Amino acid sequence: GGLMNEELAATEMTCAICSSRRLRDFGSKAGYRMIECRDCGLVAVSPMPDAEEIAAFYQDYHKSAQYRAKLGSKVRRARRRIRRVGGRGRGRRFLDVGCNAGFAVSAAASLGYHATGIDVDGEAVAWAAEHFPEAHFEAVSVEALARRGEVYDLIYCSEVIEHLPALDGFVQALRELMHADSRLFLTTPDLGHYSLRKPFSRRSLLDWDAVRPPEHLYYFNRANLRELFLRHGFRRVSCAWNSKPTIKAVIRL
Repeated sequence: GGLMNEELAATEMTCAICSSRRLRDFGSKAGYRMIECRDCGLVAVSPMPDAEEIAAFYQDYHKSAQYRAKLGSKVRRARRRIRRVGGRGRGRRFLDVGCNAGFAVSAAASLGYHATGIDVDGEAVAWAAEHFPEAHFEAVSVEALARRGEVYDLIYCSEVIEHLPALDGFVQALRELMHADSRLFLTTPDLGHYSLRKPFSRRSLLDWDAVRPPEHLYYFNRANLRELFLRHGFRRVSCAWNSKPTIKAVIRL
């Protein structure tokens, strides 16, 4: 049973954030097993699906049509967020990592940014490029973009990091895309949020709709997300209070 799983996990693996070997079984959902770090609270799918399995899941991503249906409201929300975090563009450079239908990129362009969106879903990028010709879109990974030596003033990364199997390479690439005054705005589901715990919720954490492997591979809380970025040389990670179980972080070098 559970003890066997715990011991097995402890000998084979370490936490992707704090390298602890104190891992325990978190439960299974949709046929995927998840483990939880006893030290920092990170929950991860284990074993991680391979690259082919993940790529197949995201081709013609099932949520793209939902996003497009709400395009107007999504552009308005993104514009509010961008203005709050980065102010007006005035020709500064904006990057949306995981841009999907391009609504945040369009919002940034409307605020005067030189706006770029990247996504590994080529179909979504093609749709965005057709509908938002005022901006630049590319089907490329953040790691490949970082290798080109590009630098941005404001990076927007909303509901992306939880989808990625390799955290370190992703966070390091984000760092390489930033200069001393750049800001990174990042959101991800908050597994540590009070609303998911008793007495506010009687449901198991496994029943939370944001727990959906293999779409979401990692589940963070505010402390371990901060630890991940600090470990990669970022100096400031500010998380706003949120009534909903979502982490909203502004991250700086």
